[in-house]
Amino acid sequence: MIIRFYPPAWFIKLFGVVLSLLVFTSCQHTSEPRFTAAATVVPTEISPFNRYQRAVADWLGEHRISVGNDAEWEVTLNTPFECGAGNSTGILFVHGLGDSPYFFRDIGERLCKQGFWVRAILLPGHGSKPGDMLKASYSAWQATAGYHIDMFSLHVDKLFIAGFSTGTNIAVVAASERPSISGLLLFSPAFEPNFAVTWLAPYFTSLYRWPNLEPEDNPTRYNSVAMQGFAAYQYSVDAVSQVLAQHTVSQPVLMVVPEGDSVVDVEQVGRLYETRFGHPNNQILWLGVNKRAPATADRLPMDIPAQRIGAASHMSVLFSPQNPLYGMAGTIRICDNGQSDEKTQQCEAGQEVWYGPWGVY
Repeated sequence: MIIRFYPPAWFIKLFGVVLSLLVFTSCQHTSEPRFTAAATVVPTEISPFNRYQRAVADWLGEHRISVGNDAEWEVTLNTPFECGAGNSTGILFVHGLGDSPYFFRDIGERLCKQGFWVRAILLPGHGSKPGDMLKASYSAWQATAGYHIDMFSLHVDKLFIAGFSTGTNIAVVAASERPSISGLLLFSPAFEPNFAVTWLAPYFTSLYRWPNLEPEDNPTRYNSVAMQGFAAYQYSVDAVSQVLAQHTVSQPVLMVVPEGDSVVDVEQVGRLYETRFGHPNNQILWLGVNKRAPATADRLPMDIPAQRIGAASHMSVLFSPQNPLYGMAGTIRICDNGQSDEKTQQCEAGQEVWYGPWGVY
C-alpha cells in the first residue's frame, strides 16, 4: 500500500491567503509575450513521424520566442527527433517538466549506434515559450505519449518507453495500460516531489499563475514554470501513485537515481522500486553512497573532486561530458543553485565552479 500525504484543509486555506497577498504585492510582468499563451497548441497526433517532426518544427518556427540570436537552431533543439530508423527494437523518450527532446540527444545517439530505433517527442506547452505552459495539462501529455507509443509499436518488434523526471510518471502509466511494452528506462524518476508547491499547485493555478518568473536564457528548457505546469506534474504524480498502488509493474525496468536529487524524494523512489516493480531482471543504478538505497542497487560514488563534482543532480543523468551545452566545456551554466550570492556571481562570471544539485555548493 502507498500512503500519500495531502495537506489539511486549514493549511490549504492559509496557503491560499499567503498566495493571494503575493499576487497583489509581486511584480509579475505576465503581459509580456513570452509569458502569454499562444492561440494554438503544438501539433501532437500526426503520423508518420517525419510529418509530425515537420509540423512541430513549423509551429515552433512561428510561435517560439528565442532566447538568443539563432532562432532556427533553437527550433532544431526543441523539435522531436529520431535515429536508427528501421531497427527492430524501439525506444520512445518522454521528457520532463519544462524540458525538451534535446535532453535525450546524447543517450539517444548512443543507443542508435547500438542498434535501437529511438524517437523523442515534444509534450504540449514545451519548446516554445513559458507562456504556453498556461495551457498545459497532464491529460494532454499522457495522450500525446500514448499516441506515439501506439504508432511506434506498429513498426518495431519490441518497444521500450523511456522517461526523464515527469516523463517517468507518464511512461509508467502508459506501460500499465499496454502489457505489450517490453520494458521501461526511467531517469531521475519523479514519483514523489520534494516541494510543497507541487502538491498545492492544482488549487492555485488561477490564483497565482507564476510562482517564479526568471530571465530566459536556456535554449533547451524553461527557467520559468507556470503554476499550471506544476499542477500538471502533480496530476502525473497522482496518476502514477494510483497505478503503483493497484498494480506491480510486470515489465523489466532500469532506473537511474541521483542520490542528491533535490527535486524528488529519492528514498521513496527506492522503496517503490523494491515493492512495486517485480520483474527479476530489474536494475537500479544509484548515484551516491550516503542515503538508503535498495539492497540490489548498483552504487556509483559521485563525489569526484578531480572533476569538481560534489554529487549527481536531477539533470546530470542524461548528458555526456562532451555535450556542447551541458558538458564539461559546455556553454550553458545554471548558476541559480541555492548557494551564496558571491558564488553565484563567480559562476555567472565564468570562474571555476563545482557541480552538483541544488544547495550542495
